[in-house]
Amino acid sequence: MAQIRDVAKLAGVSPATVSRAYSDPSKLSESTLHRVLAAADELKYKPSSLAQLFREKRTNTVLVMVPDIANVLFARVVSGIERVAVENKYNLIVSDTGDDAAIEAVGVEMVETYRADGVIQLGERPLSELHPEGEQCAIPFVQAISADPRGRYPTVGIDDRKAAGMMASYLLSQGHRRIGVLAGLENRVVTQERLAGFKDSLAAVDVPFDEVAVEYDTYSMAGGERAATRLLSRKGDLTALFCMSDEIAIGAIRTAHDQGFILPRDLSISGFDNIEFGKYCTPPLTTVMQPAEQIGEVAMSLMCDILRGQTMPKTHEILPTELVVRASVQKLP
Repeated sequence: MAQIRDVAKLAGVSPATVSRAYSDPSKLSESTLHRVLAAADELKYKPSSLAQLFREKRTNTVLVMVPDIANVLFARVVSGIERVAVENKYNLIVSDTGDDAAIEAVGVEMVETYRADGVIQLGERPLSELHPEGEQCAIPFVQAISADPRGRYPTVGIDDRKAAGMMASYLLSQGHRRIGVLAGLENRVVTQERLAGFKDSLAAVDVPFDEVAVEYDTYSMAGGERAATRLLSRKGDLTALFCMSDEIAIGAIRTAHDQGFILPRDLSISGFDNIEFGKYCTPPLTTVMQPAEQIGEVAMSLMCDILRGQTMPKTHEILPTELVVRASVQKLP
């Protein structure tokens, strides 16, 4: 395989000039550039892409920070990111941060030390909390899923309040008035937005909100199981559970079965996200479709635009959701 010094010898130039022909050809005369490229073509020389990236301080790599890679929703978002990354010849580093601020701050630092070109954040923590200069730093940053639209960088997600309100309205339309809420972690923006949407729908039909009928836990099947156990032990008159994720709902279904409930006759259960497992529950889960793969695709497309040098306005992409009606919610007589 031809080396840079072979091309330099054949073209009658220095190795540095050959290097410049690929890294900064505008600095060479037309005749010199022609000689170098002709020699390279004759010798079938291929410049080192690694060396070129090092000179240009590019890695063609994007870091994706995921608060919980075991969560099916996040895995689907990463799948969408991967699809667009491959199409645009970018590599991904996926970091399971455990929602740890220190780990996320180290991830952002990777861009400054030329180990990644940009960061896609799937957690709620904004750039202003992860870098000493806050949003004034020049780090390419896109936030997806739980995105704060007040940031000065692009975000993509759904209207959690509106989507949760849509599900709450459906439960109300089916005659349910004693509805318990199995929420995620209380300090999450997404939790508070979905709870606000639930309250909006209750208020619209003059149904009082029962603070005692809310249980918080992790966005997981185990969290749903724990929260349902606590809630059903003290609120035995509920006719429906409004769950803030499908994983929470699947855990709640397990608890309800264990406690002798016949679903949905004794208790209706709804979810949120429309993960694949929801179709195969007993009964199949009524839920809200969140376009996870599309969120990932849009997030990576926005990152590609930034890395290509496009001027990126403060873009906040809100993608549509849909109600998916299955058998887990029963209409009351």
